[in-house]
Amino acid sequence: MDIAIRADLELPGLSEKVVSRMRLAVFAAILIVLCSAGTWADDTAAIKKKAESGDAAAQFEMAQFYATEAGKARSERRALRDQKRAFDWYARSAEQGFARAQFNLGGMYILGKSVAQDKGRGVDLQVKAAEQGLAEAQFEIGLRYLSGAVLEQDLDAALDMFTEAANQRHLPALKQLGTMYFQGAGVARDYVQAHLWFSAAALNDDKAAEGYVSMLETVMDETQIDEARALAAQWQTDHMGE
Repeated sequence: MDIAIRADLELPGLSEKVVSRMRLAVFAAILIVLCSAGTWADDTAAIKKKAESGDAAAQFEMAQFYATEAGKARSERRALRDQKRAFDWYARSAEQGFARAQFNLGGMYILGKSVAQDKGRGVDLQVKAAEQGLAEAQFEIGLRYLSGAVLEQDLDAALDMFTEAANQRHLPALKQLGTMYFQGAGVARDYVQAHLWFSAAALNDDKAAEGYVSMLETVMDETQIDEARALAAQWQTDHMGE
């Protein structure tokens, strides 16, 4: 990287002392950028070396790197090249059973990115990730069981998947359960359970969920509210350590 800096710039109206400080600040900023770039390159090289030696986590990180680069690419050719590299690294990591790689690779098969579209193969990979406890995958598979998309509709399995993800504080799953119990969609309507899951979402800093809790309490009696609050307190103890 070639950087030209003029030390003789004239800055009318400023004292030499101020100008000197400004120049030092510019030099410092440039040094930070250059050092950061060097560190980033060194880190990437180290990760790539581990990935090439067979480290599944490093292979996933390389895939993430190229997926990010594809998103920033200024040309379609560059984007497609980086996307293919991401696919290849995800595949190598997924072959070793790395759950996050299985999930992302599954998404690429489902969308047909850098590979012929194969929704069945993609969902199978995401099921494997869900079986390993990856909350994002559990939520996605729960949606598929709920809708019957690719997987056969199974409301009990959907509820199980959402619950497993929710118990890992996965916010979309927490809100999904709250909505299902509130609306009676796929489950019997249950305001106590709806209150529990929206309360859990609120504990994870979701303002909309706080509104649902307040709204629910306008249609619940005191016994139901006390029960729901006790369940939420227990959930907090069990899953947030508080």
